[in-house]
Amino acid sequence: MALRYYPKPSLEDFIKQCTPLAIIDSLEQEFRERVGAITAALLNFEPSGNPVDNLSNFLKADADFLGVILSITNLSQEKFLRILSAERFAKHDYNPEWTIDMVHRKIRDEPGFVERIALLFLEGRNSAVLVQHVAGFYLDQLGLPTNWDYIVRDPQPVQNVIRRKLTGEYTDAKGDAIEDIMRKHLDMLEAKYGISHGKGQVKLVGKEVDHALPSVDEPYILIMSSYMETTGSGQTARANEQSDMFSTVQKDNVRYGTKRVFVNFVDGAGWLARRSDLRKMYDGCDHIVNLKTLDRLEAIICKYVPDKFFVHGSRPEIVEG
Repeated sequence: MALRYYPKPSLEDFIKQCTPLAIIDSLEQEFRERVGAITAALLNFEPSGNPVDNLSNFLKADADFLGVILSITNLSQEKFLRILSAERFAKHDYNPEWTIDMVHRKIRDEPGFVERIALLFLEGRNSAVLVQHVAGFYLDQLGLPTNWDYIVRDPQPVQNVIRRKLTGEYTDAKGDAIEDIMRKHLDMLEAKYGISHGKGQVKLVGKEVDHALPSVDEPYILIMSSYMETTGSGQTARANEQSDMFSTVQKDNVRYGTKRVFVNFVDGAGWLARRSDLRKMYDGCDHIVNLKTLDRLEAIICKYVPDKFFVHGSRPEIVEG
């Protein structure tokens, strides 16, 4: 059976095929369960009388609960860590900034540390030391609502708080899930044709390539993958970097008569929102695919990978589409 090889679509047609917010059922189920589990744990929390003890016990009860408090105060994890650094600087502690994992460990293992964090949220706005080292705009966010311990046990609003707390984790997990879809697709093609694939540093471009076929040492197909639902300045840097990689591949083809192909997998609302960067990603490749056109990779791979790498049978017939 012949494979249909599609030429690179126009940018306008490619955009029409994109998926702004991908739905991955297994991921959605996983995070529904996470939200449910954290909600259940919150509902089991029993407040005590003393405010500092109350918040300290809450923070020690579950590693996720610090994130819940941050969400209630609308304070980002990054800004919270900056405030902790400022507090430490005020005490002449100039060591590197703690990571959130270090903070969790200290809450769990170091006597007195959790009370220090509780006091930061309960009284930090009025701290004579912090007032001199933290801008009031941030310091004001440290104030918890007086009824915070009841807010966290009301299922309806608290689930929105939990989802906000899990947003970063969800975004990372979705990126990993998209990569897994790509990897499984290439695994399927490897099982079908015997053409292997790998990830790593490719000498030709001097960069790590997400998927090189048949290997990073002999790359005839170089695939870079990016799914983004939010925007960031890093998109411009990525688009410029991949344009340079594409240019290097083109120069190598001209100089040595090779036919290496550079493919961009690009999808998500983040790219659709930054059309100038998306255009660079579009221009900086031989082929561009997304979730809806991932199946076109098969013909691209079969057209350009040399015959000797078809371990399971011969190259199929390719029909220009």
